[in-house]
Amino acid sequence: MRCILLVPFCLLFACAAFPALEGTISDAARQAPYPALTPLPPFPTANGDEETALLARIDALQARASRIRQIDIAALQ
Repeated sequence: MRCILLVPFCLLFACAAFPALEGTISDAARQAPYPALTPLPPFPTANGDEETALLARIDALQARASRIRQIDIAALQ
């Protein structure tokens, strides 16, 4: 269903006119050097407390999902 709704928007955007970009960059910008790239800082690793809390949350969510799967939907109506 989502795909059917997405098609008209894609067709609409395909008909858009592209703006003229010629002459919009100044000579000073063309002569400017590339910016210096810096590496990203290292990703922080989880310590024991955070990992334990995450595993406890995973277990709680799996237990909740198991309880929800056991509900008889027909009995609720």
